Amino acid sequence: MSVDGMPLPAWKHSRPGTGYPADAAAWNRWYTESDRSWAPASSSVRDALNGLAPGRALDLGAGDGRNAVWLAGRGWHVTAMDFSAAALDIGRERAFAEGVTALIGWSVADVTTCTPAPGSLDLVLAAFLRLPGTDFEHIIARTAPALAPGGIFLYIGHDPADPREGTAGTRDPAVLHDSTEVAVWARKSGLQVESAETRSRPVPGARRPALDCVVLASSPARAAPVPSFSAPLSARNTDRKVPS
Repeated sequence: MSVDGMPLPAWKHSRPGTGYPADAAAWNRWYTESDRSWAPASSSVRDALNGLAPGRALDLGAGDGRNAVWLAGRGWHVTAMDFSAAALDIGRERAFAEGVTALIGWSVADVTTCTPAPGSLDLVLAAFLRLPGTDFEHIIARTAPALAPGGIFLYIGHDPADPREGTAGTRDPAVLHDSTEVAVWARKSGLQVESAETRSRPVPGARRPALDCVVLASSPARAAPVPSFSAPLSARNTDRKVPS
């Protein structure tokens, strides 16, 4: 679920000690009962993707659609996936307000079981998903083959060293991943890691910035196809001059 540094109500941590909700019902309740204005797209997402040529994107754990709507506003065709129907309902309202309804498809689904078609995407975004490492490794392994050559996988999450995590969220190390381990998962899935770092992110109203783990990886370009020699010999020699 995409909650960029926003404090979570105590009841939302419905699985003690883990720091992430047990089911979609908890997230549905929070999105239904929370009285807050629409937050803008994450500044870390904007910084990493601004100016990138648009294509086909999958936003994993899209939440209320803030990042999906931002991408669509730049011409991306986005599938926004989240297991909270209430969150995606808000996203639909945002998309309508921004005039990008036609560019976003909304999918109520568990991101840990998502297996997109091979080569069907140009971007997979996983921003501020609070999931254990095993789940994240599986997510990368499932979605990496869906990237077309040169396609991008972008992970952004709260860094384990983020000093704000003690108050802005949970300090549970099981759901906080550093750039080194995320980069390892990306490489194991066949992706090329372009950058893996901890970045400082200003937080409005806070005295100190947040620290984000940001990993950008790409699908390697495939080698040029080997010419087929299944055509008849006469067809392959049509452009050749036969020496006299």
